[in-house]
Amino acid sequence: MISSRNALSSLEQALRGIRRDEDNLAGVLRNASEELAALRTRQADAFRELARLRLDALKQGEIFDQIDNVEAKALELIQQWQKRVDKAMADRKALERQIAKAEDERLVKVDEVDAAIQAIEDLKDAAEAEIEADDDWRTQRENLAKAAAIAKAADAKAANAEADLDDKGKPYKADPLFMYLWNASYGTSRYEAGGLTRFFDAKIARLIGFEHARQDYRMLTEITKRLRQHAKYVAEKAEAEDIALEKVERGLLNARGMGELESRLEKLHEALIDAEGRLDELRAAFEGRAQEDKILLDPRRDSTYRGAVEMLAKALEREDLNQLWREAKQTSTGEDESLVSQLNQYVSRIRDIESQIAEARQAIVRLSERRAELENSRDRFYRSGYDNPIGGFSNGDAIGEVIGGILAGALESGQLGDLFDVGYRQRRRPHRGNLGGALRLPSSGPWTAGGTIGSRPRGRSRPGGFRTTGGF
Repeated sequence: MISSRNALSSLEQALRGIRRDEDNLAGVLRNASEELAALRTRQADAFRELARLRLDALKQGEIFDQIDNVEAKALELIQQWQKRVDKAMADRKALERQIAKAEDERLVKVDEVDAAIQAIEDLKDAAEAEIEADDDWRTQRENLAKAAAIAKAADAKAANAEADLDDKGKPYKADPLFMYLWNASYGTSRYEAGGLTRFFDAKIARLIGFEHARQDYRMLTEITKRLRQHAKYVAEKAEAEDIALEKVERGLLNARGMGELESRLEKLHEALIDAEGRLDELRAAFEGRAQEDKILLDPRRDSTYRGAVEMLAKALEREDLNQLWREAKQTSTGEDESLVSQLNQYVSRIRDIESQIAEARQAIVRLSERRAELENSRDRFYRSGYDNPIGGFSNGDAIGEVIGGILAGALESGQLGDLFDVGYRQRRRPHRGNLGGALRLPSSGPWTAGGTIGSRPRGRSRPGGFRTTGGF
């Protein structure tokens, strides 16, 4: 069995790993895009040199001017894009560092809350023998046992009467004329019919012997009602005795320092809620940053980078330059042969870089999808209250395997969520005596969707099946 903290830590470590991989790929994409722009520039230089060798001065000037102007504008745009990418990556890494720090701080807070809970349990165990020997506690315990026994007997008696009513009342309920007069309150002061209706109701009553049947049915229902009212009354008395015993226990425990420990738990719990809130804010900021980066790092979607590359490419696709290249390839000798070879290498390398950029972008998309799967699992973990400090999972090995499967892209978050649901347990410590029950924890917190730490009932078993309203 692994603790909730360790299960959550495994999730968060996996998310950190994915974010690091995304950063690495973003760096690869940025460097590849920068190399592509540099290759385009060197390609332009090679064309410029080839034109110098093979064209007359007038034609050279026309080509040089166009390439120079386009290259200058494109390089300026690419530099702007590079600055934006560098800033985005710096912001992203800063957010990642803040998230990692906030996650660590949260785990520290969880440990502090867990230790505070343990201190309360230890105090309760240490004080139990003394409290059970206390005369006031023993007297009140006996009062509760008697009241609970009475309440249990009264509840059973009322239940038997209700069963009898259901069985013996069937003939009455099956008679439509009887039920008509009964529901109209015939024969009582509540009967309000007049005139012709009263006349015919009297005839029906005499015909079916309603008055005698009404007395019998009334006796049957009244006994059942009064027995249930009595059962409710004695149950409330038993509950009052239970509260009184709780008060005695509370006073004895407070005398031993329970109040101070609970106050400390409240403060630590509030600090944990604050830490959780800061972490949520940072995660939301990172997600917003990641969505913006998808566009910025995608050469096909970022208008600045795409415009710069297209500008250079179109300038180098001029008909006279392509013709120049074809002629040089056919008659290449000496210096222009070397330039043609360079241009062929640039074309090949540009294709390779464009393929590398496409692969890096696809990898980033895949990582983003896997990160989203793990984030869904983490959010479900919180919503279900599985981050309870006293919680754990009996299927820790399987959880680790599924997390690995999600990282590999073979599994989905739903499968991990199902494992959480199946394997979650609360790590209850065995309790040796009659004192105490579920730990009283702060009334709101990040551990359950219902707003309480843990899902244990706050009350504890008492004689007769009754539970306390508080617990500690």
